[in-house]
Amino acid sequence: MKRTDGAGGLALQFTPSGITWLAVSLGVGAVAWFKSINLVLIVVYVMLALVVLNGALARRNVAGVRARRLAAPPLFAGERSEHGVRITNEGHAPVTVTVEDRTPAGSVTFLGYRVPPGGALDCKASGEFPTRGRFAGPLTLVSSFPFGFVSYQRHTDSGGEIVVLPRPGQADPDGLRRWVARQAGGEGRARKLLRRVTTDRAEVRGVRAYRAGDPIRDIHWLTTARRGEPMVREYDTAPSPELVLVVEPWLPAEPTPQDYERLEAALSLAVTVAATWRRAFDSPIMVAVPGHAVASASAEEDLREALTPLADAAGGPTHEPLPAAAFAGRLARGARVVVSSRPNSPFSAALARETGKPFATVCPQDRLPWYQPPAAQS
Repeated sequence: MKRTDGAGGLALQFTPSGITWLAVSLGVGAVAWFKSINLVLIVVYVMLALVVLNGALARRNVAGVRARRLAAPPLFAGERSEHGVRITNEGHAPVTVTVEDRTPAGSVTFLGYRVPPGGALDCKASGEFPTRGRFAGPLTLVSSFPFGFVSYQRHTDSGGEIVVLPRPGQADPDGLRRWVARQAGGEGRARKLLRRVTTDRAEVRGVRAYRAGDPIRDIHWLTTARRGEPMVREYDTAPSPELVLVVEPWLPAEPTPQDYERLEAALSLAVTVAATWRRAFDSPIMVAVPGHAVASASAEEDLREALTPLADAAGGPTHEPLPAAAFAGRLARGARVVVSSRPNSPFSAALARETGKPFATVCPQDRLPWYQPPAAQS
């Protein structure tokens, strides 16, 4: 049994226990009235008064409360994390309400028990989102306090969204770096720069005793001859270059389910490359998606923000290549990679003509020994 109250858009609904309570009250009241048992009638009137009181208190609870989602950084699909809501009591008496948040991860219910007047309560829950996207639907305020006979509901604007990035796979950092070095050709200087910067050795820090597995070319022969035992050079680790990652979310004009699967696979590959490069090499990442502003990231939190265009990338048959000015002069000193959802994409060549810099191109259909896609969603 449900009725909408025009004032404030509140919805009244009798709970199963309330329907049972009401049926028993009316049944007993009918018998007592027929047999003129006044004492029982008084008890029935009290039972009905409790239903009315429950409705009034539940309505007051819902009407005087606001709820909004708590701000949270973007999440990866399949990543277990916390999200929550803030319940604010704008009334003059303590309230008890529940807030229902319906998301693709399922419906989550948050309980705000006796929130003080003028106060706020943060409620959190742990879960994971199976698919990427931006989720900003309304929240539902519900109260059946204190007796549970009558429930009032009200939908409210959440005032926030949950950004879920594509599901990442796994990548071998050294294999990824070697692949980028091999694919960085087309411009001799760029290839030499990438190989020089991405090598594991930089300036000599000193010498030390030889250990099994050290390369023969690192032996310092003068010191070895003087000490009478093998000695090798010890190097500082050179920083890896900045990664300039361009994502082409391509779909044909009339996409098939397989085309959508390839798009999701490309987006997963893109976030895996970005996250692996940032985590393993501690280098800045620049992410460019056609139709969106170019974003840079120098920390894990920044990277997630930079990848947010991939949360709702719809894909399309054509994308205009980004001009060189959009990359703020970082093309010359960075590793340049295009991730596309189609093999042999002409987008990379068009981007190279526009910027004057070659880009390594990869798609999920390529044989990538350094990459393991995410497990298929059950």
